[in-house]
Amino acid sequence: MDDLTARDRAHLGAIEATFPGWHVVVDRGWWWATKHVPPTAEQRAAGVLHQFARQGPYEMVAALTVQLGILARMGAA
Repeated sequence: MDDLTARDRAHLGAIEATFPGWHVVVDRGWWWATKHVPPTAEQRAAGVLHQFARQGPYEMVAALTVQLGILARMGAA
């Protein structure tokens, strides 16, 4: 994570502030999100992931927004 640009660090901070239920790291160029509380069986069946990777910060925000939408529809956001 030491090789992140200032812009990537800013993105990382903003993403974690916007999606507090997730821990986000960058590893070898991939952005990884891990849900702090693993999803229940019902949430997994609806499409909530415990961990996933995306190629960049914008793709990560899009994917986390989808995850948040699933949880909101379930009343669990």
